[in-house]
Amino acid sequence: MHIAVCDDNIADRKQMERLLGRASDRRIHTTGVLYIDSYGNVEAVLRSPMLYDAFFIDMTSGPVNGFQLARKLIDAGVVAPIVLCISTIDYPSVIEAALAKVPEDVTEASNHDILRRQLQKQILYLHKPIKVNELDEMLDHAQNLKAEAIPTIELRGEKDTLYVHEDEILYAVKNGNYLHVVLTEGRTLDLLSTLPNLYSQLAMFTHFVMISEHCLINTASVEKLSLLKLTMKDGKRFSVSPLELPKLKKALSRSGDTP
Repeated sequence: MHIAVCDDNIADRKQMERLLGRASDRRIHTTGVLYIDSYGNVEAVLRSPMLYDAFFIDMTSGPVNGFQLARKLIDAGVVAPIVLCISTIDYPSVIEAALAKVPEDVTEASNHDILRRQLQKQILYLHKPIKVNELDEMLDHAQNLKAEAIPTIELRGEKDTLYVHEDEILYAVKNGNYLHVVLTEGRTLDLLSTLPNLYSQLAMFTHFVMISEHCLINTASVEKLSLLKLTMKDGKRFSVSPLELPKLKKALSRSGDTP
C-alpha cells in the first residue's frame, strides 16, 4: 500500500513515519510493504493524491487545517480512507458541524447525499499519541478497501483531471488534436491524446470498442444497433465501419450488452 502522511508538526510527522515503518516490517510477509511519503504542507500532498491508499493527516498551524485538507482530497476524487490524527483540533466536532450544513436531499445519490456519506464513512480518527494497535486497525481497514476497490480510469484534460469508473464513460470522439470524451450525467472532457492511446489505457476493461478510427464506444451504453448505425443511450448516433462491425457484434454478445 501507498500511504501519505501530512502533518505540519515535524516531530509528530517523524513519529508517524517511524510507526508506519515498523508496521511495514511487521506486514512484509502478509499484506506487503508500506510505501510512505511524508509531507509538511498542503500543496505537496495535493499534487498526486490518487497515488495513495490511505492518508494520515493533522494540520493545525496553517491556513488549511486537517479537515479542510480532507475536503480538498475528497473534492479531487480521492476515495481512500482519510485518517485525521487528533491533537489540538477536535476533528469529530468540526465534521459534525460541517454535516449540519449539508442540505438534506430527497434524491438518493445526489451530490449532497454523496458528500454526507463521504464525511461520515471515509474520514476516520486517531488520537495522538498514536497507539500501535489502533494504527494497525486503520491499516487493516485501508488494506481491505484497497482489495475491494473498483479500478478507476484517469482522464487528464488541459485544466482538469477526472478519475472515473468504466461505466461512467459513454464514448470518445476524435476532434482535431483532442479527444472529446462524453460521460454520464452530461459531463464531458477534452483530452490532448489519440484514440489508440486511450484505447490502450482502457485495455483492462471489457466494454470498450473502437467502431472506427475516429470513435470509441462503451458497449454497455449502446441503445440500438441496426445495419451500420449505432445509437447510444444519450441519443448520439454513429456510423460503424464495416471492418469493425464483426468485432462490435462479438463484443456486445460477449458482454451481454446486445441491444
